[in-house]
Amino acid sequence: MKKFWRESPEARREALMPFLWSVVAKRGQIFGNQYKDSVVQIANDKKFSYPGYNEILTGWPNPDITSNAMIPNPTPTVFEWLHHKPGFRNRVAVFSAWDVVPFIVNRDRCGFPVMGGWEPVPDRNPNPREQLLNELIAELTRTNEGEVDDPLLFHAAMEHFLKHKPRVFMFGFLETDHWGHAGRYDNYLHAAHRVDDYIRRIWETVQSLPEYRDRTTLIITTDHGRGSGLQDWRDHNAAIDGAENVWLAFLGPDTPAFGERTNTERLTLSRIAATLAAFLGEDYHAAVPQSGPVIDEVLPKRN
Repeated sequence: MKKFWRESPEARREALMPFLWSVVAKRGQIFGNQYKDSVVQIANDKKFSYPGYNEILTGWPNPDITSNAMIPNPTPTVFEWLHHKPGFRNRVAVFSAWDVVPFIVNRDRCGFPVMGGWEPVPDRNPNPREQLLNELIAELTRTNEGEVDDPLLFHAAMEHFLKHKPRVFMFGFLETDHWGHAGRYDNYLHAAHRVDDYIRRIWETVQSLPEYRDRTTLIITTDHGRGSGLQDWRDHNAAIDGAENVWLAFLGPDTPAFGERTNTERLTLSRIAATLAAFLGEDYHAAVPQSGPVIDEVLPKRN
């Protein structure tokens, strides 16, 4: 209460996620405040993680994905599609706290580095920091067998980013979902606050590096929503009202600084893949017509 409670919703959200609301909301764009007629939802009807990540990364909701089982995704993601293009070979990586993500991006087929859950960093020649991270990952008591703690994921991902300088990179944090299911609202808030600080550190890092400064866009979202009320806030599935509602944020040199958006068209996670590719000058929607179209409002006006 002392750390995060404020009298107004606007003050509370800035106390909880100060970078999102003091920087992204002023220099980028945020969608998803339904009180301001800005709706962002999933296009799939499952309201849980594998279908959500698949929708984000492939651009369309595959009705055949009906569980979170560790089944290799038959559909290439936008990351895999980019990886096979000139200029992106060996310049793509995905790091996630969840051990199912390697299957969602189909690590055996995709050809780029992927880390998911409690596993060593995907580097054949780990540096001293990566060696220490591998030791901690092997030795720490696991709160959840399939979900590595966000701090370990963040530091492993940042080390890879600084070492290999990819063009396309995914950080997949998880603790808010874990603590939500556990009913620990205190830890849920602390995890959200910490991820906001990680996003700040990612942004400040890219802005400190000449090859990334003022040439990099952050796309921030979530794979599903949650319910509301004393019980439903813990869960998300097809039976939970409200778990289809999500949010989207963009920060980068190409995105007009419109801030928190109002009176926008309904957006879905299926439009992220094409939008991500468009920031890189590639037309994913033309190549994969079933994917959602580009979100033009976050890109420079095209003639």
